[in-house]
Order: sequence, then structure tokens, then C-alpha cells
Amino acid sequence: MQRKFFQAFSEMAPRTVLVTGASGFIGAHVVKTALDQGYNAVALARGANAAYIKRSSEKYGEKLRVVEVDDIFNGQIDKEIFKSVDGLIHVASPMPDKAPLQDIIAPAIKGTLNIIEQAADAGVKSVVITGALVSLRNPEDNFRNDAWNPLTTEQAVADGSPMAIYTASKKYSELAVWEWAEKHPDVEVAVILPPLVVGPYEREFFNVQVDNQSLSNKFIYPFIFPDAKYPPLILWTDVRDLAKAHVNALFDAPPTSSIGRKRILFGNPHEVDNKDVLEILAAKRPQLKDRLNKGEPPVATLKKLPLDWKRVEEVTGLKPADLRTVEQTLLELVDDYLVSEDKWKAEGLDTSLKIPDL
Repeated sequence: MQRKFFQAFSEMAPRTVLVTGASGFIGAHVVKTALDQGYNAVALARGANAAYIKRSSEKYGEKLRVVEVDDIFNGQIDKEIFKSVDGLIHVASPMPDKAPLQDIIAPAIKGTLNIIEQAADAGVKSVVITGALVSLRNPEDNFRNDAWNPLTTEQAVADGSPMAIYTASKKYSELAVWEWAEKHPDVEVAVILPPLVVGPYEREFFNVQVDNQSLSNKFIYPFIFPDAKYPPLILWTDVRDLAKAHVNALFDAPPTSSIGRKRILFGNPHEVDNKDVLEILAAKRPQLKDRLNKGEPPVATLKKLPLDWKRVEEVTGLKPADLRTVEQTLLELVDDYLVSEDKWKAEGLDTSLKIPDL
């Protein structure tokens, strides 16, 4: 009887995961993780990015379907995209270094609702959304999973800075999701809130170019540029751990009816300061000695997030010991960057560090 059960289980068709923003830094890792865990994947991307994934995905055969889309944030999405899809991981979001500021808040809200509504109409019953720490961060440093940033849309627009606009876009698109979820209890919804998301690129699906790099990674690169300005914060999560959290939460988390709203803050479980980063690089990558940041490293006001690990494990199945160490993330991020930097230099490209003023 037991043997028949496992035989039947093994013969079941694998579930299919639809990933928006599949050609982005996080989305590429989500696609790879889903495939590695035995799921089929549908990767949504635009134009040249979709073509890049297609070229890189031949080895996956029918396990990976790449769909070129013009704009998931507006209008009707082709219903064929949702064919045989069991779960949606919505990563795509307008970024302040990629889109005009006036095209961030409203499209983020409308686009998020657009994709989840149409997915639900097509029969998708499980949704995981990439949120952000900024939606939760508040002056009281209350890091509970039910906390919210008090910033209003009006305040963000009046401020006018890219970070304020981005914060409002993440906060209000998430609020719209929870309002929608309350009206659709038949769809399981989870939102994962990371701080900076850093790590090596998933080059099969992300086309790394000198002008196409992760903004979050750019806040870590200053440690290997002698005269660069130190990052504004040192709180991070490894992109590979975050991708795993997304995929695990999609089908393996208990239902909302039994554990409540699945909104979790997720990040690196280990304490880290700017000085620690420099010391790790000096010790483990001595060849970089002459190019390490020469400035006095500021002391971080917060060296790790006070995460509710009981809740994290409940939703994602991950414990602190399952996540990468500070050293692992840092060294693999830097090594990965240097591979690209050597290539760009050989091509005569400008590899100076350019971080947008947020």
C-alpha cells in the first residue's frame, strides 16, 4: 500500500509556477529555484530579456516556458499564460533606478492587483509576492510582522525622492493585496519582506551587463572601491535564500485559515557591521587589499533584523541554520562581480561605480 502511494505520488505531474519579473535579479533566482525543486516554471519577461532567457533555457525543455510580455501592469493578460499554472510568484515591481518617478506608485498598485486578479480568475490558488522592508520600517523601529511604515502617498510625492516614492509604491501595493485577499479567502496569499537583496547573479536567466546590475548589490560593491561612499544600511538577505523562501511559501505553507496572515520579515539571521565586511574581505581575499574601501567604516545602527523565526519557519520552512552566512554571501557576491568586471575591462567599458542618488 505504501509503495503504491509513493509510486502514484511520483507519477503526478509537477506543479507549475508562474514568475513575473523572471529576468530580474530576484526573479531569475526564483525561476532557477523552482526548477531545482522539481516544479515547472513559466517565466514572464519583456523583449530582449525574454529572448535571453529562451536562449539560456533550452536544457530545461518543457519544464520551462518563457513568455514575452509587453506590460503586465496594465490591461488584459493573455489567458494562455495561466494555462496549467498552479501558483504565482509576483516579483516584478517598478524600481526607482529603472522607471520615471511618476510611473512607480500607481503602476505598482494597479499592476500587482492586475496580475493576481487575472491569475485567480484563471484558477490559480496560491500567490507569493515580493514585498520590502520599507513597507514595514517605522520611526519606532517596530519590526513586528504587522507593523507598517507611516509614510503616505502625499508625503512621498511631496518629498519627491526616489526612495520615498519607492517606499510608497511597495507599501500601498501591499495594502491593496491584503484588501484583495480578505475578499478572496479561497486564494492563499503570502508576502515576504526583505531588506537589501544581495548575492551572485543567476546568469542563466539574468543578463548581467555593465548597465544592468542589481541596485542592491551596488550598495555592497563600495567595500571594494577605495574612495566610495559606504552603504546607507548593512541589513541584507541572500537572494538565493529569499528565492527559496518564496518557492517554499507557495505550496508548503499552512493555510491562512490556520496560521493567520502570511506576512513575514525575512533577512540574514547573522549580525554584521561595515567593519566586519572589510575584515572578511581582507582576510579571505588578500588580492583585493589595495582596492578595499579606505574610509573609516561607520558603525551600523542596526546590525541584524529582529526576525520572528518561529513565524519565518512556519511560512517558509527555513531556520536560521538553513541560510547562508555573512561570509558566504559576501565572498560569492564579490567573486561573481569580479568575473564581470574583468570581462568589462577587457571590452574597454567603464567599470566605475555608479550608484543613483536615492
